[in-house]
Amino acid sequence: MIRIVKGYPKRRHDRRSAIIGFTLIEVLVVMAMIGILSAIAAPSWLGFVNNQRLNSAQSQALSTLRLAQSNAKRTQVMWQATFRNMPNFAQYAVHQAPPSSMTKAYWDNLPWQNFDEGVRIVENTEAQPRTTFTQLTAVPDPNVYRVQFKSQGNPNGLGEMGRITFVGRSGDRKKCVIISTLLGAMRQAENSDCNQ
Repeated sequence: MIRIVKGYPKRRHDRRSAIIGFTLIEVLVVMAMIGILSAIAAPSWLGFVNNQRLNSAQSQALSTLRLAQSNAKRTQVMWQATFRNMPNFAQYAVHQAPPSSMTKAYWDNLPWQNFDEGVRIVENTEAQPRTTFTQLTAVPDPNVYRVQFKSQGNPNGLGEMGRITFVGRSGDRKKCVIISTLLGAMRQAENSDCNQ
């Protein structure tokens, strides 16, 4: 027995159905919508990125201060956390307290590490809240701010208590780390709370 299978009928090819794609007007409308949405979202995104950089700098400064404090307790000698602004970024270092005579070579050879680009330290000559840690004047430019911790982990005198304040290269939000007690207690704050 032979079985005949009936096939599907062939479709007629229409010239209009063979043309697949978008018209120029459709492409332009989609591009305009993408442009409008990008213009709306861009400021929010830039603000978010700036805030994340400030959060990172604040956390790193707190970790740096705590590391200097714990190293002083562990080794029973004075340790120091040092901060400075460079033209394009801010830096920090943790090291033993320097000798009484310091040269430019000494400061250049510290184990400097960079904060995120786009974040700078608010200098002590700027509007509040600004950095109030001890500023070393005998050091060549750029300005160096420091905090020393004694072998018990407390700051080396009342002058070492204070704050380091960060601001983004764009925007006016400020974040800080504060050493608030003679025992070396530290806390984080932002904007006007840095003044308390």
